Amino acid sequence: MLRRIAVALAATLVLTALTLLGRFAWGGPFPPEQMAEILFANIPVWAFTPLFRLFGYSSKYWAFAAMVGLHLLLWTGAGAWLHDTGWRMRLAGLAGLLAFALILLPLGGAGWFGAGLPAGAVGSVATLVAAVLLYGGVLALSSRGGRATASAPDRRDFVRTAAFALTATWGLTLLGSFWARALAAADDLWRAVVGLPPEIMPVGKFYTVSKNIFDPALTAAKWSLEVKGLVERPYRLTYAELKAFPSVTQSATLMCISNEVGGDLIGNAQWKGVRLKDLLARAGIRPAAVEVILRAADGYSDSFPLKKGLEDGVLVVYEMNGAPLVKEHGAPARVIVPGIYGMKNVKWVTSVELADYDYKGYWEVRGWSDEAIYKTMSRIDVPTGPLKAGEGAYMGGVAFAGDRGVRGVEVSVDGGKTWQKAVVKSPLGPFTWVLWALPWTPPAPGTYTLTVRATEKNGTVQTAEVRPPLPDGSSGWHSVTVRVG
Repeated sequence: MLRRIAVALAATLVLTALTLLGRFAWGGPFPPEQMAEILFANIPVWAFTPLFRLFGYSSKYWAFAAMVGLHLLLWTGAGAWLHDTGWRMRLAGLAGLLAFALILLPLGGAGWFGAGLPAGAVGSVATLVAAVLLYGGVLALSSRGGRATASAPDRRDFVRTAAFALTATWGLTLLGSFWARALAAADDLWRAVVGLPPEIMPVGKFYTVSKNIFDPALTAAKWSLEVKGLVERPYRLTYAELKAFPSVTQSATLMCISNEVGGDLIGNAQWKGVRLKDLLARAGIRPAAVEVILRAADGYSDSFPLKKGLEDGVLVVYEMNGAPLVKEHGAPARVIVPGIYGMKNVKWVTSVELADYDYKGYWEVRGWSDEAIYKTMSRIDVPTGPLKAGEGAYMGGVAFAGDRGVRGVEVSVDGGKTWQKAVVKSPLGPFTWVLWALPWTPPAPGTYTLTVRATEKNGTVQTAEVRPPLPDGSSGWHSVTVRVG
């Protein structure tokens, strides 16, 4: 029995090593992580409170460690029980894969078959299949002779199994080392490209758009937020009471709906605030409610569907880049709504109202889009001046696809006739832009037209159709002309 457990543990370690490598190398699923996400999302308040008091901010790490232990226990136990029953082992492995892909991954927020992970559904399933095959391979190798000598375990067979497990784990570690070197090389690339915007835009350089000549100057001491409309328990809360709610810190990109192709009315920042759904939960949502209406201190108003407002990423924020909001960005509080243009991310917010109709806000009644969903954009920021033939240079910029994410960026140096894949830096979060770069050595003097386009995570390529900002945002590929001497 001890031999079974040892072999099953070795197989489990191989499976865990491969999925862990996949998690950091190509964004694949790591079962303990998804198990922890399910735990975090569903733990009741009565259980969370004493755990948080006992462990503090390290609670989530202890919970994650517990999920790692549970993962090792389950796979080791299954392997010890099934290691000498080939057909059962294969059937159990298939069942485990389907259960994880169809149940645990969606419950953990990764989508069906891991479609919401950076690796996508295909990459996630391939990682899981490879891990289970290696796991089964270790178990199968150990059983080659174990059935014939059940009373006297074959030591040589055990040594072979252990050697296989150790070799596989060593190989995965070596692969991880190569990946780490590749990441280091990528960091060198980003340091070499001069002229890219910072991933987090400084507050003073972050774009501002307002309907006002003079923006409202509110103080936190006198500000309050009213939650009303189709709710069971309307209420008003102060700035201090807002900050007393559980907070969330996330990076998110904002872009103005009036941004032109290649324009600079876009920026990325780190925001801290409270989930809107937590504020609505306190009020109690009536069944008839379908719309969230936001009103601001300057008379501005806008709205979006309640379904959108209940997403985790929608926040009422009071900090930007680690400091309290400044007046230009909506102090004391504003709303951040990933996936839709900046005009619906209302600044100086003073009330949240639930309604049973489609409310048209300040810009909608003036002909702008009611849905205002971000269009995929990409921009060339580098190079900015003339180049020399035969000398190495860089192209680079940003790309953004709202909450759909960017999978890749392509660049053309001949006006769109041919395309090259750029290197895309990992985003800071699911709602942010990405930086892209591509080394380029102009082959000969002349004039070159550089063009960029982005591809969303679902494979949709940014449209080349040129459209103005009005009514639902600009579109088209950004191009710049570069002279090479």
